[in-house]
Amino acid sequence: MEAGGTETAILTVTNPGFAFGERDEIRRVVRECNEAAAQLTADRPGRFGSFAALPLTDADGSLLEIAHALKTLKADGIGVFSNYGDKWLGHPSFSPIYEELNRRRAIVYVHPATPNCCNALGLAAPNEGAMIEFGTDTARTIADLIFSQTTTRFPDIRWIFSHAGGTMPFLIERFLQGTTEQIIPGIATKGMDYAQPKLPPKGVLFELRRMHYDTAQSTNPIAMRALKDVVPVSQILYGTDFWYRTAVETARGLTTNRVFTAAERQAIDRGNAELLMPRLKRASSA
Repeated sequence: MEAGGTETAILTVTNPGFAFGERDEIRRVVRECNEAAAQLTADRPGRFGSFAALPLTDADGSLLEIAHALKTLKADGIGVFSNYGDKWLGHPSFSPIYEELNRRRAIVYVHPATPNCCNALGLAAPNEGAMIEFGTDTARTIADLIFSQTTTRFPDIRWIFSHAGGTMPFLIERFLQGTTEQIIPGIATKGMDYAQPKLPPKGVLFELRRMHYDTAQSTNPIAMRALKDVVPVSQILYGTDFWYRTAVETARGLTTNRVFTAAERQAIDRGNAELLMPRLKRASSA
């Protein structure tokens, strides 16, 4: 953090998360992780925060943990995965949890996971899950949230997606299937006319452009330029994917990719996060 100029780090639990164990065991481990993050945040004021874990497939356990994490532990938000086996985030079984998160106007950060369907493809590439499936599954769960009308029904949840939204920017024409929306007016960027999905009332681009996307492992000019073409800079947040990618490497990528102005980099580095999590502004000015 010091070497990369990072003042505050938001902690989350990454893969494999809580995919193993019985219900009570998972609840216990989730609670222990959240309390450990809260203790670190308390021990180092202004240096750390956390997106608390949930046992998402356990609705009752999740509701208990939301109350404890957000009210008692003062977590900055919630951290979930892009899928839970054969359920993506638009699955109706998660609705009771989303109702509570929506009521609290919670931040929900999403890290990708390899779904059951793609766990044993046997490709020759090393770490194929992270190479291909993570970006693909991020796009898949974004689509699931939008086209299941989940983002429409729970408009006050503030979503953050890893890795510049995965493959979503590249697949944007397919996200716009059945619409007349165009990313750049006058340029052929609209989707296929023959597809007739159930569209969100305010449009697909409206939903995509109010979500947030981090820069983890995506600061190269190709990914950042594509993301900037789809969403405003206000929706892009600094993220490193530490320890797989360091703050030093991430900062260097954002500086040298020549996609953003100095003012835009400042917004990505801190300003956008301060708007999303006002306590960070208080910490930085203390």
